[in-house]
Amino acid sequence: MNFKLNFKKYSLIIICIFAGIILLLIGKAHFSENSEKIILNIDGRDYTLLTARTVLQKTRGLSGITELKGADGMIFYYNLPQSPTFWNKNTHFDLELVWMRDGKVIGRDFLPSQDKAGLVAKSPSSVVDWVVELKKL
Repeated sequence: MNFKLNFKKYSLIIICIFAGIILLLIGKAHFSENSEKIILNIDGRDYTLLTARTVLQKTRGLSGITELKGADGMIFYYNLPQSPTFWNKNTHFDLELVWMRDGKVIGRDFLPSQDKAGLVAKSPSSVVDWVVELKKL
């Protein structure tokens, strides 16, 4: 009986350690100057954009970033057209949201920083397959 209790206790400790390591790695997953970038022309102007392809990148977005080095914003790719919701949690600068479908702009929105406006959420008026966040100057 003592062996079973110790085994459960040590197994739980090991699981907690691994879970902590995984959460630490997820928390550290951030964009850097070496992150994938593309250049996208929107309405005659070229923008350098960080890419968000994975669920983690899309979830994190630009939250927590205080300055963009070598990029004007971020592009979010969706395999299937959808109506995603974007919010400004832990976003430190104002953003212009550019809603796109099939490579064409179908709408725009303004998303203020959380510091200025509190929590705000925005969604497109129709389905999109790309969303671009541009840092407002």
